[in-house]
Amino acid sequence: MPEKNYSLDFRLGHVERVYTSKSDSTHPLTKGNTDSQLVEFSPVGGSSSTKPRESAIPLLRGISDSITRGDLILYTVLNERIFYLGPVNTKNNPSRSADHIINKQAGISKLPFSSNKDEADGYNVNIPKVNVPKLSKPRFNIIDFPGVPASRIDPTTEEYLESNFSDLQLEGRYGNAIRIGARNRFPQVIISNNNKKNLESLTYGSLIAMTSMGKIEDNFPLDRGFILSCDFGNNILPERDPRSIRINSGNDKTSEDHTSQNLFNYRYAEALPTDGEEIQTEDNQIIINSDRIIFNSKLEDITASSNRNINFGAGGNFTLANKGYSVFESRNIYIGNKAKERQEPMVLGEELRKLLVKILGLLANAQALGDYNVPQPLTVFPNVLQAGSLKTEVDSIMKEFNLGSLVPGQIPPSPDPGYVPNLSEGEPVGDRSTGNATFMSQHHFIETNRE
Repeated sequence: MPEKNYSLDFRLGHVERVYTSKSDSTHPLTKGNTDSQLVEFSPVGGSSSTKPRESAIPLLRGISDSITRGDLILYTVLNERIFYLGPVNTKNNPSRSADHIINKQAGISKLPFSSNKDEADGYNVNIPKVNVPKLSKPRFNIIDFPGVPASRIDPTTEEYLESNFSDLQLEGRYGNAIRIGARNRFPQVIISNNNKKNLESLTYGSLIAMTSMGKIEDNFPLDRGFILSCDFGNNILPERDPRSIRINSGNDKTSEDHTSQNLFNYRYAEALPTDGEEIQTEDNQIIINSDRIIFNSKLEDITASSNRNINFGAGGNFTLANKGYSVFESRNIYIGNKAKERQEPMVLGEELRKLLVKILGLLANAQALGDYNVPQPLTVFPNVLQAGSLKTEVDSIMKEFNLGSLVPGQIPPSPDPGYVPNLSEGEPVGDRSTGNATFMSQHHFIETNRE
């Protein structure tokens, strides 16, 4: 018994209609199956108005291109089912791949469709008109030949020309793409959206990039002079502008060059000379860039970890908001860069309270020696007629401390049991309903001095 012939014979078809989901089955013009990316097409070879339509599904399981009416496809029959590949890259353009054959077959200047339904190239009038160029890969010797002096690179040679290699690119119709490629032997992955250029850019749309060689501007040559948004607005690079409050400025200054921690390193992963003594230690980086970025965790934490520093910068305001308590666990906390000079330490409220109580106690207990060396209470008066006991005045001040009357020789304890929480029983108390001294916060606390 002869074996069945499963060789594939591909033919050309002109796409007439595309179905994007099963919901299309509710349309009155729809008959039968309407699976996602199922197409109705006319076999190329005659007028689409007279040739019967066929239906086909994508040949490849996991990858299928964007397709629409007017595209040219390749179709084949496999075990009585029709599959298609396409659209055919007729114009080497991701936006429009119009069927360039049907015009010739029809023998007329325009496609045989009604003018109110189709454009001249066969695309439906409701298909958005855009012209997004196909992504290209021009040579950038800085990262294509990293570390090699320009004098040693001759682009006029055949050797140079034949060293080109392309990337794996997945491109949509409207400026969205995934590039899985490399520069030299250094891989890169770039995901871009709403980009209308033939190269990915930090200026247009949104972008996620993973690179392994070269500065930011080396990998994105359309963005020469790239500056972080929080530092944008300076006439010169932020690391050279002494007037600016810039990102990283609060970090330690470890050197005078670009590796200093208090400067954003725009030269990270810069290629070092191949014949130099320096060893390439900087390589991988990830760049996320868009008009707006949202990180949202629906169930658990967002964790950010760094071996060195974590830097946040904002061109406007910086806000932290939470429904619980906030803890800043740090060796030192400085509010303002000048605070690192350690000239103005923070005040410990409880220690200040104790000191003020001691001072007030001394004043309240102070007496003068009158006639016959008899102690007399001191008085406070704007005038003699309103003279009163100094202790009386001190007691009135102590009421603002919420401590009651002063007990001579004793520092009153805090009256609020929640002031010092029992950490073994759970979380710290967030708010105190009763007060201590009025100048002490009921909500915010700082760490005591170490022994």
